Amino acid sequence: MFYFIYKINKKRENVFMKFKLGNYLKAYRAQVILGPFFKFLEAISDIMTPFLVAMILDKGIAGSDKNFVIWISVAVLAMNLAGFLFAIICQKCSAGASQGVGKDIRRDIYKKITSFSASEMDKYTTMSLTNRSVHDVSQIQSAIGMTIRKVSRAPFLLVGSVVMAMLIDVQLSCIFFVMIPLIFLLFFLVMRKMNPLFLDAKVELDNVSNVTRENLSGNRVVRAFNKQQHEKDRFDAENNKFIKVNLKIGTYGSILQPLLSLIANGCIIAVVYWGGFRVNIGALTTGQTVSFINYISQLATSLVVIARMIIVYTQTGASIKRIREIFELESAVKQKENAISFTDEVEPKIEFKNVSFSYNGIKDAIKDLSIVINPGETIGVIGGTGSGKSSLVNLIPRFYDVSKGEIKIGGKSIKDYDIQSLRNYVSIVPQNPTLFSGTIESNLKFRKNDATDEDIKKALIISQSYEFVSEKPNGVKTRVERGGSNFSGGQRQRLTIARAVVGNPKILILDDSSSALDFETDYRLRKALNTTLVGTTKIYVSQRTNSIRQADKIIVLDNGNVVGIGTHEDLLKNCNVYREIYESQNS
Repeated sequence: MFYFIYKINKKRENVFMKFKLGNYLKAYRAQVILGPFFKFLEAISDIMTPFLVAMILDKGIAGSDKNFVIWISVAVLAMNLAGFLFAIICQKCSAGASQGVGKDIRRDIYKKITSFSASEMDKYTTMSLTNRSVHDVSQIQSAIGMTIRKVSRAPFLLVGSVVMAMLIDVQLSCIFFVMIPLIFLLFFLVMRKMNPLFLDAKVELDNVSNVTRENLSGNRVVRAFNKQQHEKDRFDAENNKFIKVNLKIGTYGSILQPLLSLIANGCIIAVVYWGGFRVNIGALTTGQTVSFINYISQLATSLVVIARMIIVYTQTGASIKRIREIFELESAVKQKENAISFTDEVEPKIEFKNVSFSYNGIKDAIKDLSIVINPGETIGVIGGTGSGKSSLVNLIPRFYDVSKGEIKIGGKSIKDYDIQSLRNYVSIVPQNPTLFSGTIESNLKFRKNDATDEDIKKALIISQSYEFVSEKPNGVKTRVERGGSNFSGGQRQRLTIARAVVGNPKILILDDSSSALDFETDYRLRKALNTTLVGTTKIYVSQRTNSIRQADKIIVLDNGNVVGIGTHEDLLKNCNVYREIYESQNS
């Protein structure tokens, strides 16, 4: 049965690792071997019990041999107690291996996801990645656990029941050779229908999870626009699709077991009927007939277990396919061999040379940008919605790689630098302020783990956060709830700015990260950044002309095109787009 799962994964590999289940099972070799072994011993006791019962009936009771009945009964009891002990050991091995493998796969999935660039993260929703890490891995755990518990028992019961029946009566055992092909034909027909439905169910689960997540994260917006009913309808639509697929799976699954029972019961009737004739002519004893019926019941039970195993393996195949997609996805942003690290001597000089960038390879978000940003300069980036402002600044820390052209820092291509070193050198504050569960202090140490109290205080003062943090009873030890929900939007923005300036970065990018601040706080923030981080190259993305008017250079974007580069005064004279933005905000 392990071979079934292994075949699904063969010849699948990437630069990160080979995703083969066998690689994970090696660490739990003892449990994987001992579990089926002890289950095999338990199965032996189950196989021998009907045979010993037949001996009691035919020799002990028929011959009025009390001692024989007692000794064989004690043997049956001892065998079943031993089988119980073997089952417990197998269960412990099964739990250890399945849970351990699940832990290791989740660890590697998480490690793989954290290696993705923004391009790969754009391909999957958060809930899709979550479901693959949780539900799909749990499915693999179930398959491993069932394999260890059942892989030796069910097939051995199947083969053992047939062999023991043939030893009792070859002619009567022909019933088995009619029963088994019928059951496997039934398996084939049912599983042929169920196989594609399992993958559909996974996709629908992702859709339901996505709608749920969107509704919960945007619950204030939903209520503000009185869209509760609309969201309920949207959820019901996705939930109904999910239910519909699972009902189909349940329908086919519910058909399987009753049909198996029907075939097995038919065989039992045939054994009773033909066995009666065999008893009458003296070819078979009553005890052997009872034993034969028990073997048919064991055969039917083992086939039901095998049917369940096939269903679980089919579901696991769909889960492995989804997990394999993650492991086979290569990051678009690759680190160069022998990449160099930034040193204190590297100047924060940024050069864009004929840079173009596209998300989908069809339409450019940035078109043929060339500009030199000198060390310590302050650059403003402005433009309408969708003009490419965020796309531009996301290229500097290599969240994405350019489609054409080249970006240099300190005279060297950013592709020559170690990615981790690059992102330590460049500090960015994204549009959406993100805080993590913990404390204010732990969030501010996110960029520099060894930041001192003085570093943190300085960052809070620069970001205009010191006053409201000092008012908290616990100061920087104040608890931060998930997503920073216990802080206002402006406070979250200021704390994310504080996190970015801890340790005096050489290049600082603020991607429209002061939009929730009032004009006075915004002014004090910009003044503090300019006076404190004197040698730092600063890039401000903003919708407000007043926030960037003092910049050394302002880049004006319109639909991915650079339509103006210059100072505030120059652009008012020479750039229509900039002048329109300015006049709309200051009229």
